[in-house]
Amino acid sequence: MQASRYRLVLYCLIVAAVLLAPGCSLLPGNKDQTPEPAKPTISPIVEASEDYYASATPYEPNQTRGMLASSDYRVDFNHLELGLMEVARETFSTKQYLFQEGQRLKKNQVSAWLSRAKDNPQGLNVDKGPRMLIHVLEHDYLDKEKQQLAGMVLGLTLSPYYQDAAGVDKEYKKDELRAKGQQLAAKIVQQVRADNPQVPMVIALYQVPAKNSSLVPGSFILAGTVNAGESTVSKWQPIDEEYYLFPSKEAEAAYPQISLQYDKLKKGTQQFFRDYIYVTGIGRFMGGELTELTITASAEYDSRTEVLQFTQYVAGLVNQLIDKKIHVNLYVQTINQPLAIYVRPTEGEPYMHIYRK
Repeated sequence: MQASRYRLVLYCLIVAAVLLAPGCSLLPGNKDQTPEPAKPTISPIVEASEDYYASATPYEPNQTRGMLASSDYRVDFNHLELGLMEVARETFSTKQYLFQEGQRLKKNQVSAWLSRAKDNPQGLNVDKGPRMLIHVLEHDYLDKEKQQLAGMVLGLTLSPYYQDAAGVDKEYKKDELRAKGQQLAAKIVQQVRADNPQVPMVIALYQVPAKNSSLVPGSFILAGTVNAGESTVSKWQPIDEEYYLFPSKEAEAAYPQISLQYDKLKKGTQQFFRDYIYVTGIGRFMGGELTELTITASAEYDSRTEVLQFTQYVAGLVNQLIDKKIHVNLYVQTINQPLAIYVRPTEGEPYMHIYRK
């Protein structure tokens, strides 16, 4: 049991490092903003690395957690949460603020927003066809010195699918979805402001993945800032984030050179084993540039020494074929359990861990 807890903590730290690593940012600039502090209180601090938000105890769960389970869309909640923290770092420094799960939005309030307008006067979804607003996630940030609420971040999960007047299924383009999301955000901000008038806020719009996507997560498309005392977003910034599955026709068409490099890596990886090995890659692109590559190698391995040799071998291929400016994560696993992790950050030393059990 203790080993399982250790593995879980280790995995969470590595995933957090992937998305919150220095130099890896969803938004360009805005790092010098210093929001005003506000009210509530909280108990003692649990310190963390300067690269992460310190936490406060006791842990209080987010009231809207679990609401995505009833959604018709596949949403990678880990990516949503950690990406939202990455957006927050542009405004709320990890050195000055503590992280706390959202405590202000109640489940019944979010449920009302997710309703159709015909069923609830606060409903923000259209009466017919697919729902656009899928979820609202709140994160809170507290001033380290005063241990009081000093900022809120709201993540609005949106679907681009809709029906036109003739009932034909359509899909909004990204700029169209951004515009629709801004309208929804304006209504939500006004209601949140009624109870939190002086708390600076950041709004992030998150688009669900394509319907036919089973591995690629959704992406953040827009972020806006609401200053203390204001009830509207003062500035919106587009976020150009995309994910591609490797190998795939979509990736090959959009990024042929990177697809070629990945194919070389995959073939080299599969040459290590005489038996079948399944290798997939997920590439994260920011502004059209590959910033992160996550590789998963699944097979039935005979021993831990084989896992060690294989992980070292693939790590060597990564260093030969993948540009050093790209953050790489390698997960080695069977169908049922993780066996090894190799992480090569853009700065600092690579890290490898072999699970003993």
